[in-house]
Amino acid sequence: MTIQWAVMLILGFATFLAWVRLSLWHSRGRRTGQASPVRLALLMLLQPLVSALLYYALFPPMVGGGPTDLRIATAGTSRLAAAVDGAPLILLPEAPAIGGGEATPDLATALRRHPGVRTITVLGKGLGPRDIDAARQVAVEFDSPPLRPGILNLTPPPTAPAGGRFVVGGTLAGLSEATVELIDPAGRVTDSGSADRDGHFLLAGTARAAGAVNFTLRARKDKRLIEQADVPVWVTDSTRPRLLILAGAPGPEAKYLRRWASDAGFDVTTQMSAGGGIALGDAPVALDAAGLRRFDVAIVDDRAWAGLRGPLIAAVRGGLGLVLRAGGAIDGVTRSQWQALGFGLSGPGGVAPLALPNASDEAVARTRHGIGSDEAPVDMALPEDFAPDVGRLGLTPGGGEAVPMLQDAGGATLGAWRAIGIGRVALFTGIDSYVLTLTGRRDLYGDWWNGLLTAVARPAPSSHMIPGILWAGERMALCDIGSDGQVENTDSAQTRLAPVAGCGAFWPARAGWHQLRVKDALRPFYVQSHDALPTMRAARDRQAMAMRSTTTPGAPAVAVTTGGSGSAWPFWVAWLVASALLWWLERSRVGRRVTLSSGQAEPALATASAAP
Repeated sequence: MTIQWAVMLILGFATFLAWVRLSLWHSRGRRTGQASPVRLALLMLLQPLVSALLYYALFPPMVGGGPTDLRIATAGTSRLAAAVDGAPLILLPEAPAIGGGEATPDLATALRRHPGVRTITVLGKGLGPRDIDAARQVAVEFDSPPLRPGILNLTPPPTAPAGGRFVVGGTLAGLSEATVELIDPAGRVTDSGSADRDGHFLLAGTARAAGAVNFTLRARKDKRLIEQADVPVWVTDSTRPRLLILAGAPGPEAKYLRRWASDAGFDVTTQMSAGGGIALGDAPVALDAAGLRRFDVAIVDDRAWAGLRGPLIAAVRGGLGLVLRAGGAIDGVTRSQWQALGFGLSGPGGVAPLALPNASDEAVARTRHGIGSDEAPVDMALPEDFAPDVGRLGLTPGGGEAVPMLQDAGGATLGAWRAIGIGRVALFTGIDSYVLTLTGRRDLYGDWWNGLLTAVARPAPSSHMIPGILWAGERMALCDIGSDGQVENTDSAQTRLAPVAGCGAFWPARAGWHQLRVKDALRPFYVQSHDALPTMRAARDRQAMAMRSTTTPGAPAVAVTTGGSGSAWPFWVAWLVASALLWWLERSRVGRRVTLSSGQAEPALATASAAP
């Protein structure tokens, strides 16, 4: 409900109450003989008149006589299109200099200057975010121009760990099968590829040192540079994930897991039971709730699981990531316990063969000759079609809430995970996976375990970038930040946010890295230059214009309800006169009938009889 409707309802209700009061007064006056129908009619007519004059004094009606259509020139407006005779031409700041047009700072100002406008025709590339809200007041006609070839969409990574891999995605417009390159700050091409038929592409890069860094994306067609753009990447200096490996007995699987995890950047602690209360590996840790809270993820075999089931489940509910693996065929008790975690284990049980993809010739040659692998025995004789002797449980993990994540070459599910509390638990059915490292398949071994640990590990706290592509000179809105948010500019100057509709507004003046500071928390964001990504910016404005456009012939125009009103002072004078007349008429005795009691003469007649 608008403010005009609210005031109208209040005034209407006040008029109704006044009529009820006058009706009650007239009923009492009829019993005493003082009621006058003429006086009552005048009072009841003056009540709605006073209310109507007050409403028009508060909200003056529109002044007619002006144009009802306008042509709005925006960026990219053709001089030929603007020169056509028709409605008055309005030049927004981004429009080219065209003779005969009226320059205005924004669309809202133009609508205030021309209050009778009901339809606007937008020329050029369309209205920007500054003028989209003002376009709600009128009907909009817009014929969008075709987009120029270029980068239609770009999605930088929200954050990347130091030394880790990140992925950049995007879409090209009018450049199917074009070449896309990702270039690091040193000018080296880190990844390149071709966009598919629909223009989509994915490129990968590696983050180095922590902090803010800019990669460059280039789109080429037939070796010709079409467009390039900055790809901001916020690199976090996160701590090494803490991994706990628990084994019920010493074995090669735990040994190779520890070696791989250390190389992969984990802070590894290993505990292996040797029987008789003897533990091998690193310094003993307390395997209770407080001790397990120190770790981000744990790999536990079926033997160690049997004695630590309670503390491990409690730790997972508190956020710990857990990967359960089997050292061989499991018994019925372990199977029941793993099913109680929410995994449906279907199959005959026992140990089944695991189908692996064929090894590449390079991997087989490296295995035959022991090149590049310290663990590969140099005298191993391999057949032509070599397949590592890696098995799996004859049970397939599943269930309604389980998410399958690993499969062998035959399609059998090797791993699945599900959430328990605020943590996750994964079940891996591969047995003796360490054999992959001895047979030239370290890549597959690393992919399996990296995928398992990444899926369930406790997420490390990090400051993610504020999402979205931002341009210099355009307003950005930051919500859910409270009232004390500040932005640190590229020159380290701090700017307080302007409150707008429950959010904070900020107008970046220059391109570069900025930081939003809310209390002690910092969130970085990157501002593109005003001329960067023109195709993406034009597509955004065209989509916003399409939501406002009414191009159907004869479409009803939306009446302007704010701004451009006529003068209010004549209505205030008329309201004051009508209110004074109503006040005088209610308090005067004009029109009232005077009734005298019996035996009492009128004063004029008594005076006449007393005269000589």
